[in-house]
Amino acid sequence: MKGRLFLIGGSGFIGKNLVRCLHEQYAISVYDKFIDKEYFSNYPDVRTNLIELDKDKIEESIEAPDYIINLASIVTAERDLSLFDSMIASNLKVLLNLYERFKDEAKLKLFIQFGSSEEYGNDGSPFVETMREEPNSPYALVKQLTTNTAMMLHRNYAFPIMVVRPGNLFGSLQGGKKFIPYVIDSLKLNTPLNVTPCEQKRDFIYADDFAWAMGELLKNHTKAVGQIVNVSSGESLSLKSIIEHCRKVIGSKSEVNYGAIPYRENEMMDLRCSVNKLESIIGQPVKFDMLNRLEKLI
Repeated sequence: MKGRLFLIGGSGFIGKNLVRCLHEQYAISVYDKFIDKEYFSNYPDVRTNLIELDKDKIEESIEAPDYIINLASIVTAERDLSLFDSMIASNLKVLLNLYERFKDEAKLKLFIQFGSSEEYGNDGSPFVETMREEPNSPYALVKQLTTNTAMMLHRNYAFPIMVVRPGNLFGSLQGGKKFIPYVIDSLKLNTPLNVTPCEQKRDFIYADDFAWAMGELLKNHTKAVGQIVNVSSGESLSLKSIIEHCRKVIGSKSEVNYGAIPYRENEMMDLRCSVNKLESIIGQPVKFDMLNRLEKLI
């Protein structure tokens, strides 16, 4: 019998890829304030539920799942302090609502809360889960607050929760404004690219590899409970090297205007996450070929 998995905020880019990769292994229910009916029509075994997660609770009459992955969040690189209220609602309030609903459910084996590798700040790459965080944006700060709350819920109330800090995710279904889709789409159309100097490095992870890692954490839930775990490739590549590799594979004639856009304030120049804890929990090495995954996506 399949284990029951709830994907909270599961109608976005990451949730859809988790459904695609995990629906044969788990009985999945998706909860979100927007449901992409066209996409989920391809997965009739997946239940979809429309809900305002920061305001409403999942009904008590619904059978508790074995696992929950909470993806609900507003994701932004903006440094605008006015975003705090909306981000607290979409992160911390959703977590606390879910905790109140499922805190007494003995069936629940693992609740995975989404953190962010941006919680670490600028210095100290490769980032290890035991490092003190130094977030540089409202988004990263709210993520850190939510991570600390999740760990408190485990320590004080034995709630079976963990936090994953993903690397920079990319893959099919991602919005065209994100870096890799923007690069690939522009290069295929032979249109100019306006970018930063692109010397900053990022730890990218392909959506399929991320889904695999999440599945392994679910299988090893007894070792994952109470942990903060980086889920990434463990390697970092400069954005410039990614652009040039994609340009070569596509054979594009696009002009790339490096430096047309300035770096963000307090730009993180090398984001690389240690995957030693992930490897320890799932009991196997993590080795993802970023350039191969780029070619697959292209």
